[in-house]
Amino acid sequence: MQKKQHNTDLDYIQSVIDLRKVDPCPYQLRRHFDEDKLKELAASIQREGLIEPIVVRAKKDRYELIAGERRFRALRDYTQMKTIQAQIVKANELQARRISAAENLQREDLSAIETIEAVVEIVDAELIGDQEYASMGKNPADRVKALLGRLHSISISKKRGSKASKKADLLFNKFIKQVEKNFKNLPKPLEWQSFYVNDLPLLMDICKEVQDISIQPRPWPIGLLEPGLALAGLYTWRADSSTSHL
Repeated sequence: MQKKQHNTDLDYIQSVIDLRKVDPCPYQLRRHFDEDKLKELAASIQREGLIEPIVVRAKKDRYELIAGERRFRALRDYTQMKTIQAQIVKANELQARRISAAENLQREDLSAIETIEAVVEIVDAELIGDQEYASMGKNPADRVKALLGRLHSISISKKRGSKASKKADLLFNKFIKQVEKNFKNLPKPLEWQSFYVNDLPLLMDICKEVQDISIQPRPWPIGLLEPGLALAGLYTWRADSSTSHL
C-alpha cells in the first residue's frame, strides 16, 4: 500500500479492495441512478481503467463508501470485476459527511433538489459541532433553515435601522462569519440569503411527489437547472408536463 497525502488534513492510503466488502454511502443524496449511463461507465472503466479511485473508510472488516457511488455501482452491477481501486481514509462521521457532500456538490448532473440538499449537508456538517446550532432541529434541513431564518430576520432588521435584542445580536455575531465563509467556500459559491429565500423553500415547502418529479432524467426548462430557481416555475413545469401526458 502507498500512503498518499491529499490537500487536506486527512491521510489517505491508496489500495485495491474487494468490491464485495464495500457498503453504499450512507450520506448519498442522489436519488436516481440512470442504468444506461451506469452501463456506459462500466464499459468505459473496463476499456480504459478507473481514472479516479473511490474513497472509503474502514468499518470493522468492511468498507463504507464515502465518494464515488456511480463508479462503485457501475463495477459492482455491470462487470465481473472483483476488486476496485480505492483511497482509504481515516475519517470520523463528521469528516466523512463533509467529503461526501463536497463530492456530491461538484457533480455536473445534479438536479436542483439534489444541489440544495448537498449545500444543506455541507453547511450542517460544518456547524453541527456547535451545541446551540445542533439544538435547532432534528435533521440537517431543519437546522439550516432555522439558523438562516434567524440570521436573515436579524439582518433585515439591522438594515432597517431596528435595534436587535441582546440575544439576537449574540446569535448573529456568533454564526454570521462562519455561515458566510461556508457559502463562499462551496464549489460553486452562493450568497446565503439568496439561498435561504430562493432555494431552501424548494426543499422544505414542496411535497415529495413534486420533488421526485424534479429529479427525473428528462429535459428541463432553462432556469430550473441551477440554484435560485423560482418555485412558481417548478409548479408551472410540473402542471404543463402532467397535462402533456394526458
